[in-house]
Amino acid sequence: MIDGRALERECLALRLAMAGFRVICLSSVEAWRQTEDRPAVALVLLYCDRTIEERRRMLDGLHQVGATQVIVISPVGSLKSMMATIEHGARGYVPTASTVSQVVAAMRLVLSGEVYIPPNCLFGAKDPEIARPPDACWQDNFTAKQVAVIEGIRMGKPNKIIAYELNMCESTVKVHIRNVMKKLNARNRTELAFKATEMAATG
Repeated sequence: MIDGRALERECLALRLAMAGFRVICLSSVEAWRQTEDRPAVALVLLYCDRTIEERRRMLDGLHQVGATQVIVISPVGSLKSMMATIEHGARGYVPTASTVSQVVAAMRLVLSGEVYIPPNCLFGAKDPEIARPPDACWQDNFTAKQVAVIEGIRMGKPNKIIAYELNMCESTVKVHIRNVMKKLNARNRTELAFKATEMAATG
């Protein structure tokens, strides 16, 4: 965990340890880069309240030392900021308004190979327009199974859960996701969720 705020860093580390994670705490990316004999880590939690460009540099610094699985924790919760962070290589984005349980859920999702963005942020992308029931006509471009998979992704569910709820194999879910990504010209499941949300909002 990299966080310049000592109190918040130590409190979250304690709660994560109680959840079964082994946590190493540092105050900055530079401190991690300068650490000799850096241990292999499965995931980095990076607190960052800076500009998108500064956040990109911090992510680049972590990637250069082999930290490929990074979740950014930030008080900046705009969808634009989240998408830019994911595009710059983060595997997840957690607003500081989140609970510890949500942080743990995001960590486990990323460790399973998925990308995490809070579902409520996707649903609120067109606020207040998104608050009204979406027009179902957009669904005509997809099969019923594809629509169900899209809704699962929009809710932030991993493939295993989607497969279980839809009574299909996980490999079938992956096929549906690939086909939907092609139709929406989406590069990853996060962009897929974003585009599907916009499409649902506009009908």
